[in-house]
Amino acid sequence: MRKANLIIAAGAFALIAAACSGGSDGEASVRPFSEVQATDATFENDPTFPGRGILRVDTTEPMICAIVWGETEDLGNFNNSLDMNGTGIVEHNVMLPGAEAGKTYFYRLQGSAADGTLYQSELLTFTLPPGDGTPTDDAAAEHGVNVAEGATVIEVSSEFSESWSGANAFDGDLNTEWSSAGDADEAFVTIDLGSAQEIAGVEFLTRSMADGSATTETFFVVVDDGDRLGPFVAGNPANPVLNEVSFTGQVLRFEVQDTTGGNTGAIEIRAFAPLAMSDG
Repeated sequence: MRKANLIIAAGAFALIAAACSGGSDGEASVRPFSEVQATDATFENDPTFPGRGILRVDTTEPMICAIVWGETEDLGNFNNSLDMNGTGIVEHNVMLPGAEAGKTYFYRLQGSAADGTLYQSELLTFTLPPGDGTPTDDAAAEHGVNVAEGATVIEVSSEFSESWSGANAFDGDLNTEWSSAGDADEAFVTIDLGSAQEIAGVEFLTRSMADGSATTETFFVVVDDGDRLGPFVAGNPANPVLNEVSFTGQVLRFEVQDTTGGNTGAIEIRAFAPLAMSDG
């Protein structure tokens, strides 16, 4: 489960540290989160990604907010929205990687206002609605070996931070992502496969934000700085889309085309060898 995807201001980070430590001095300076909570916190399954939840809650003023949650009262995970990008917002739509449908979790809502006031909710619980379970990664069995997994990233349009690097799109892990820093339709990433490879199919599992932004709908593939193939349709973990191709190349540049804007990127980008070659 990914635990390092919090981008948060120093004041809010101090709040999390105080809350997790249980120190009475830290708790004494914290106001009830209900004083700034404008809507009930709601929890739902991410329709694009089985095995991931979404928290939605609004506040009465712009805030740096986070949810700290876990299977026990010790919590252990915290997340917030990349929409903040270091600034306060009032509509908080937060992805919860690893939150399983039908399972109950403990949580606290925490935040920091512009004047430095810290807020924290009581220890509460949420249960995601029953769903279809967690995503499975049987692409190699269906389409051939993914030769892009572990490839070297030689160029990327941008990275939101080190934790959201381009290499995350080629590590075979659905719990990591490449996020650009607001590149929208201009995002791209280039990889070197190490040698010329015959490619029979490509998949682009888009990242997305809980508000619908950062979603890639179509993409191109540029082969060895030459042919620009596509556009192809992007997919997601709930609905991977295999685009059949036939080319041989070593350096592949994946360029997003139509997107919903924002911090576009990918959970995984795959390039499959022909199935017959994989079996041989």
